[in-house]
Amino acid sequence: MHSSHVKPSRGGRGPLTLPMPSFGVLWSQYGPYHFARVAALKSHADTQTIHALEIASRTSDYQWSRSGATVNLITLFPDAVVERLSFWRVFLRTRRSFAQLKLDVCFLPSYSPKQPLAALLAAKSLGIRTVMMTESHMGTRKSRALGTWFKRRLVGMFDSALVGGNPQRSYVESLGLPDKNIFLGYDVVDNDYFARRADEVRAQAGEFRARYDLPRRYFLSLGRFVAKKNLATLMRAYRRFLDTAESPQTHLVMVGSGEEETNLRLLCDELRLHVYNKMSSKIDIRESCTGNSRPGVHFYGFRQIEENPIFYALADAFILPSSLEEWGLVVNEAMSCGLPVVVSEKAGCAEDLLRAAPPAAESANGPGALRGNGRLRQNGFTFDPKSVEALTEALLALDADSALRKSMGQASRAIVAEYSCDKFARSALLAAQTALGRA
Repeated sequence: MHSSHVKPSRGGRGPLTLPMPSFGVLWSQYGPYHFARVAALKSHADTQTIHALEIASRTSDYQWSRSGATVNLITLFPDAVVERLSFWRVFLRTRRSFAQLKLDVCFLPSYSPKQPLAALLAAKSLGIRTVMMTESHMGTRKSRALGTWFKRRLVGMFDSALVGGNPQRSYVESLGLPDKNIFLGYDVVDNDYFARRADEVRAQAGEFRARYDLPRRYFLSLGRFVAKKNLATLMRAYRRFLDTAESPQTHLVMVGSGEEETNLRLLCDELRLHVYNKMSSKIDIRESCTGNSRPGVHFYGFRQIEENPIFYALADAFILPSSLEEWGLVVNEAMSCGLPVVVSEKAGCAEDLLRAAPPAAESANGPGALRGNGRLRQNGFTFDPKSVEALTEALLALDADSALRKSMGQASRAIVAEYSCDKFARSALLAAQTALGRA
């Protein structure tokens, strides 16, 4: 291992001092989540020993702004797109950078695709201890027997792991890493930012509703428009909600963009859902004004993290209907903003972030008596993402009961407080010390 610090002192005049190890925290690309986590890590350690590294400044999937950058960042391939970089270019560049920084421990975003794998092999070629950061779980695995064997070999190259929650821990343990080397707390957001900003928006609710032309009541979906998000099921459930509820007034707000947008708009036409086009950053009120218009689907396009709390703060509930989801950090954000959440049971966060409701709440007369596959939780509902009926029942239950929405929103904030950037920092340090054999 490399160390750029002094050797341990074993003299008789004073306490034993150990060298401060040098840590590298590498992701393919840094966004708001990553900056917040590394800033917290730096607050718990000698800031000179924490190096924030990214492979490239752009990816094919995310359009993150760098305006929220709070740490100095080393970009190995400025202006490049991560997915276009070859294995060997990444291997050689990361190896050179790791050696120059004299890293003792490197946190890496798992072992796939080829770019993180190249970084892993570069670190091991230098004898650097490695910590795997992952949110994969049994529900996201795709490998057959041979692929699982290969994964076990790759996982065996890591000295410890930092994972999202219990499903992720079980999966990594099944691939051979000992439970004592696995730590929870990887999937977190800056809770304080979202909570504070949501409270500010609610204090000026009228002004923000007018500025963004937001309906008085709405369910919120926020994220990429890609197949695994299962947004077509949400559209169908919303149509059924409108057909079932008495005098429905609740709209559906969609914040995001992606390859499925055209299909979703066509589905709105098929389902006879009124569409409000609000993709422009400057909304033309004459064309899109909601007012007291009939409930429908509002498309707001992709928004940066600075605007997202506005949509969370004024919503009735947040929905994540994914058929496949490693974690779902938007659920953390919504909970920090004090929202009830309706989350697919396939989402990696569902087990940890949606806590079981008290038995009394499951009474035959309560909202837990759903006819579909919905499951009542302290702070919302989980559901089978294949069941339009289950999602519809959850929407109906939340729409009809403002007291339920309030109590669930309060529970959301209490639960997500356990998943903070401070937790990430403390767990990361434990994982690093374990990797170094100093736990």
